[in-house]
Amino acid sequence: MLVQYHNLPVQSLPILLLCSGFLALLFRSFVRRASDLRKQRSWGCKSVPSRFQWEPFWGVDLVWTQWQALRGHYFIPWLSELHKGQPKTFQITFMGTRVVYTIEPENLKSLTAINWKDFAISPLRRYKNAGAAFANRGVNVVDGEDWVFSRALIKPFFMREVYADTERLRSYTDHLLRILPPDGETVNIQPYLQRWFLDVTTNFIFGAPMDALTHPERARVTWAMLDVLRGNRLRLQMYKVMNLIDWSWWLRAIKIVHAYMDEHLDRVYADIAERERRIAAGEDVGPERLDLLWYMAKHCPERAELRSQLSLLFVPNNDTTSIFTGNVVWHLARTPAAWAKVRAEVLAHGDAPLTFEALRGMKYLNACINETHRLNPNNVSQVRMCINDTTLPLGGGPDGKSPILIRKGDVVQVTKTVMQKDPLYFGEDVDAFKPERFVDQAHFWEFVPFGGGPRRCPAQMMVQTETAYILARLAQVYARIEPRDENPFVSVMRIGPSNKTGVLVALHKH
Repeated sequence: MLVQYHNLPVQSLPILLLCSGFLALLFRSFVRRASDLRKQRSWGCKSVPSRFQWEPFWGVDLVWTQWQALRGHYFIPWLSELHKGQPKTFQITFMGTRVVYTIEPENLKSLTAINWKDFAISPLRRYKNAGAAFANRGVNVVDGEDWVFSRALIKPFFMREVYADTERLRSYTDHLLRILPPDGETVNIQPYLQRWFLDVTTNFIFGAPMDALTHPERARVTWAMLDVLRGNRLRLQMYKVMNLIDWSWWLRAIKIVHAYMDEHLDRVYADIAERERRIAAGEDVGPERLDLLWYMAKHCPERAELRSQLSLLFVPNNDTTSIFTGNVVWHLARTPAAWAKVRAEVLAHGDAPLTFEALRGMKYLNACINETHRLNPNNVSQVRMCINDTTLPLGGGPDGKSPILIRKGDVVQVTKTVMQKDPLYFGEDVDAFKPERFVDQAHFWEFVPFGGGPRRCPAQMMVQTETAYILARLAQVYARIEPRDENPFVSVMRIGPSNKTGVLVALHKH
């Protein structure tokens, strides 16, 4: 045999290598399958159905279609199509990795709350340092003790006296209402909401507003932030071939965002140094700043570390509330009866302040917010990588009711955009905007817009409060919201899912 291989023509070597590689893949697949079956039997699990793939070893077919969906801004419809005709839990191969897709609420509960320590985020979001040029340490990309530290850095997000303080929103909302176009004029309200939110959030995080309501051009830095996020998403999805792609546009965006962050870091470190100098000199310095960056800088003195932590907090969240609020307005403009109920509920509150407690007590307003979360969740999916062999409770066997084995290195994705349209939990009219689903009706793991378990979104109460406040203020002023766009809602991924054509409406005071 050695002589025969030695005498093979050079032209045959690529074929030989290809065949050898194919046989190696088959052998690896056979060994893995045999090992899985042994462990399944010992743990009482059953097999997960597989979605058909033209190329089942690396999943090149799905890699290509997902890449096209991300670049073409139709990722959410792509996800829906992926689930179409499949059981509630199924598996695919993506770049050689087994990925389990599920829309079972009990699996989400197990993934994020019950067996959450068997799953991790860092191997997905920091793989091959795909996003390291931008930032590599922060609450939404690390696990273990690093996560405990990062979470402690953003402690003010959890403090009731912060998220329940609606007075901090009043002046910015007054300004927004003054600059909105006159009655009946067509306006894309989304950019106005973005500028409002940027002023609110920059004041909370940096101690001074961007003043984007007065100077719209200052919001342009968010365009670079969107490019950074888009690049991060593409690099993480295409991590095994990312070195073959030109990322110069992404690096340019990072440079712009880092320059913006550095301005704030320079200021906070200078202020801390000056305060310490004056204290040492025995001077009266007054109370400390109350913004989040001041708190973070006091507990994270290393500059590169702080810039990373701050970037991964601010950039992915600089537009979340405004996008979401715009989505609520989009739906309410097309459901005048719902807007009338919201307005009646708000006006019944009279001239009393719109406190946190008052807003929480407005059931129909909050039902509209939750119904928008259901239809257009900011958090499209929950994705984790398994770090210890474990199980999920549902998805195995012909009926999908048996536990399934999840091996170390597998990825699990709960697709919330599909799960939250399951007729089993939300009725047959799942595509309709119907806030009544959330009036005096409890929902559990089938509806967790901010995630569940220890790693649920820390800004949950802040987002809900800010959204309720701005909607209530609009309801105090405008009797009607008229849609000025006949197109259906077409989701494009920005920071969250946003309507492709914006939120074109006319606001009427009478």
